[in-house]
Amino acid sequence: MKVIGIIAEYNPFHNGHLHQILQVKQNNPEAMLVVAMSGNLLQRGEPAIFDKWVRTEVALKNGVDVVLEIPVEGSLQSADKFAEAGIRTLMDFGVDELYFGAEHSEYDFLDYAQKIRNLDTSKFKEYDSSFAKQIQNAVSEKIGHDLTNPNDLLGLSYAKAVLKFKAKIKLVPIQRINAEYHDAFLPDKGEIASATAIRHALFQSDEPIAKYVPQNVTYDNLQKVSWEDLWPYLRYKLITTDLNELKKISGVVEGIENRLVKYANELPKETTFETWLQKVKSKRFTYTRLTRIASSILIDLKKTEVQAYEKVPFYRLLGFTSKGRKVLNTAKKQLNYTMYTKISQDDKDGKYAVNYRTGKVYSLVTGVQQDLKRAPLMIK
Repeated sequence: MKVIGIIAEYNPFHNGHLHQILQVKQNNPEAMLVVAMSGNLLQRGEPAIFDKWVRTEVALKNGVDVVLEIPVEGSLQSADKFAEAGIRTLMDFGVDELYFGAEHSEYDFLDYAQKIRNLDTSKFKEYDSSFAKQIQNAVSEKIGHDLTNPNDLLGLSYAKAVLKFKAKIKLVPIQRINAEYHDAFLPDKGEIASATAIRHALFQSDEPIAKYVPQNVTYDNLQKVSWEDLWPYLRYKLITTDLNELKKISGVVEGIENRLVKYANELPKETTFETWLQKVKSKRFTYTRLTRIASSILIDLKKTEVQAYEKVPFYRLLGFTSKGRKVLNTAKKQLNYTMYTKISQDDKDGKYAVNYRTGKVYSLVTGVQQDLKRAPLMIK
C-alpha cells in the first residue's frame, strides 16, 4: 500500500489545494493520501479562519483519506520546526512521498538541504536585520541563487527535516499556478486564487468566492475567526501578566516582552491588533515572528511545553474516509508516537493540555466545542 503525504493548513481549502490533490491522484491512483494539518492556530501565528473540524471535513470530501492534527506546540513555530512536526507525523504513517506546492518546482530541495546542512546560525546576531532575513541570505550564498519565495522556503524546510530524521520520503514539488502566495485580491482569470485573497474576500468584501473553491464547498454562514476577534483577550493577557511570566512563553526573547506590554498599555482603547503589531514591529522582529509570539501568549504556550513536545511528539486523528480506515489499521500496529482520537478529562490535563487551551480560546469566538469528547469525523 503506497501512502502519499501532504503537510497543510487549508486556510481555507480552495481550488489550488484541490489541484494538488488531483495531481497526487493522477500520479498514484491507488495510493492513500494522509494530510498532517495545523489545528486552530497556524504556522504564521494566525487563527484559522474556520476551525479544524470544518477544514477536515472539506479535505475528506475532496480526496484526502486521513487528516491528522499537528499539535500547536509544533505548528506555531518557525518553518523548520513546523516542517519537522509535519514530517514526524507522516513518518508514523509510513508515507512514501511528500507532495507540496512550490514557486519553482524544478528546484532540487534535497540537494539544497545537503548544501546548507552545516550552516552555523549562531553568528546571526545583527540587530538591524531579522534572523529570518540573515538565514535567507546565507542560504542563497550556499546554493548559488536567491531562495525567497514562501513555498520554496517551506520546501527547503521539508527537505531539511527529511535529512534530519533520515526519513525514507521522496519529495515531490508541485508547481504553483495562477496565484502567488501573497496575492491579496481575487484574479480576473482562472479559477485558482491564493488563500490570502480568498480570506480577504470573506472578511472585507462582498466578492463571491464560489469560482475559486470546489463545487462541494460552501463557506456561507460559517463562523469566521480573525485576530481582531482574539485581540481583546490577548490585550488582557498582556496588561495583567507579570513580565517574568511572559519571559517563559515560547518565542519571547531579547526583552521583546517589554515592547509588547508597553504598547498594549499605552495605545488607545479602540486600537486594533494590526495597529498594535505595527507599533511593536522592528527590523529584528518580523510581522510573522510577532504574530507567533502573540499566539503563544494568548494560549500561554511555554518554552518548556514546546521542549516536552519535541522530546515526546504526538498528534491527533481528526478524520478519515472509509478508504482511509485501511491505512489507519495498518499504521496503528507500528506507531512510534501517541495518536489521540477522543480527548478525555485526563488528556486535557496532560500532554494535550496546550491544544485543549487553544480550543477553549478559539471557541470563545465560535461557541463550538473543539476537543473534549469529540470523535474523529468519518466520511464515506
